[in-house]
Amino acid sequence: MICVAMLCCAMATVVNAQNTVEEAMKELESKAKLADQNPTNGKMQYEAAAACMSDALGEKRDYDRALTYANRALKIAQEHPAPQDTLKGLSCYALMMIYMGKQSWDNAFDFMEMTVDAFQEELGRFDPVTNGTKLLYGYMMMSANPFRGFPMIQDAFNNNEMAQQNKRIDNILQVGIVQELALEMLIAAHTRKYYHGVPRIYVDCQPYYIVQTRDWNIERPLVGWMVPHMLRSKAENDAYEGDPTIVCDEYFNFKVVSGEEREKYAMNFTFKHFLKNPRHLEVEDCSAGIIFPQPANYDKLLTKFREFKNSIK
Repeated sequence: MICVAMLCCAMATVVNAQNTVEEAMKELESKAKLADQNPTNGKMQYEAAAACMSDALGEKRDYDRALTYANRALKIAQEHPAPQDTLKGLSCYALMMIYMGKQSWDNAFDFMEMTVDAFQEELGRFDPVTNGTKLLYGYMMMSANPFRGFPMIQDAFNNNEMAQQNKRIDNILQVGIVQELALEMLIAAHTRKYYHGVPRIYVDCQPYYIVQTRDWNIERPLVGWMVPHMLRSKAENDAYEGDPTIVCDEYFNFKVVSGEEREKYAMNFTFKHFLKNPRHLEVEDCSAGIIFPQPANYDKLLTKFREFKNSIK
């Protein structure tokens, strides 16, 4: 009897699932028919796209068909500069979901950002829809691309704090861990990116490479190398000795910089940006920067640095 009952339950589940899919298919065809009959109605195009991606369809979701309707909706939204009931944001959202379904992640991330931009354009930067979307999508992006995801998360927290009381996400601090996790992921990404970076300065327009500061040397990644200095007060920095500053020239000639010379070997960096040529930054000659030597040259620099340190012990 138990087996029979279980079998009946299983059959009922299958029948119900089939009925659900059939109903979703009917809903899809109804929405698609309305969209095809009203090609200038953006909302109908969006609803048809959403119907194509209904969870109830399961494996019968039609992403290619959804793409057609979602692109139509976006085109209509773009042709009308005035916000139209968040049509632009919803169209971009639909396209994001389509590309996620297709596992086309770069396109999905592009439309995540476009969705946020559209909601901000239509609703404003302080609207909870805008900031909630930024927070969620930024977090979704973090593991794949922290450099794209983190600014959205940070912006969501900043804007929420500046918003009027009736516009704020009232419990955003409950997900404060998102901001911290995102920051840690960003630091890890920066560490990988700048692992073999070396600061370069100019003294009398002659290049020198900083290989050791009071708190850092090139045996460690070039991330957080200035943080200890920034955390200390002026009085603390004046009293702090730390390791000797060491620089070297292009020919691997190393030099310990004395206290009196530190100002001379400081990181002086200046750039300008002009509207007349917005795609170009004006960086002054002999301005400090960060270089990334070829692996062989970096290894040689590291070896020579260790030899020099041993020689001055």
